[in-house]
Formats: sequence, structure tokens, C-alpha cells
Amino acid sequence: MVSFDQERMLKPAVIGGIINGILGAICCLCYVIGGAVAAHLYVNAGGICDYENCGLVGAISGVIGGVIASILSFLFMSAYLSALGLKAAMFTGASFIIGFITAIIFGAILGAVGGVIYVVIKNR
Repeated sequence: MVSFDQERMLKPAVIGGIINGILGAICCLCYVIGGAVAAHLYVNAGGICDYENCGLVGAISGVIGGVIASILSFLFMSAYLSALGLKAAMFTGASFIIGFITAIIFGAILGAVGGVIYVVIKNR
């Protein structure tokens, strides 16, 4: 049964989310790495090493990373468009909303996969 232990899960999820956000702006498969790091930190903090809890920590880190990655991607794209001399505010706003939603969804999925992969490797 999955139980959200805020004391043990929140700090690893935030650290994994920061890793997800920074690396996720570069490559979306880095969400798996951030989810595995969050699961590793959760287990080291005394958490239970099972699929449900590590997957949950990975998913939470993926959501946090998705928010950070979408903001960083938006800032990079805005700077790039302004360097080219383009003023496409509506385009950047629409792409930010779409990128924000997809980054959160894919971040949660891939972060959970990273947490589960960590459990498989750890229990080998």
C-alpha cells in the first residue's frame, strides 16, 4: 500500500526534481535519472524500498522537475526569439502552456519509471 510519508519523501523528491528540471530542459530522458536519484535518497532516508513508494517519489520529483524544466525552456526560447529580433508573444505563451502540461505529464511518468528501475536494480 502506498503511503505518502511527507518527512521522508519530500526532501528526496525536491532534490530529484531539481535534477530533473535542470537536466530535463536538455533531454527528457533525464527525468528517469532524477526519479532514480529521488528513490535512492528516499531509501537512504529510511524509506521502504518497494515499487509503489519509490515510484511515487520518482513521480513527485518528475512533476517538480517538469515545472522547472518548462520554465527554463520558456526562458531559453524567449531569449532565443528576442535575439533573432522576433516578437512572437502569443506563440511563446501558447507554447509555454503546452510545454508546461506535457512536461508535468511526461515528468511524472518518466520519474516513476526511474523510481521503479531503481528498485529493480537495488533488489537484484
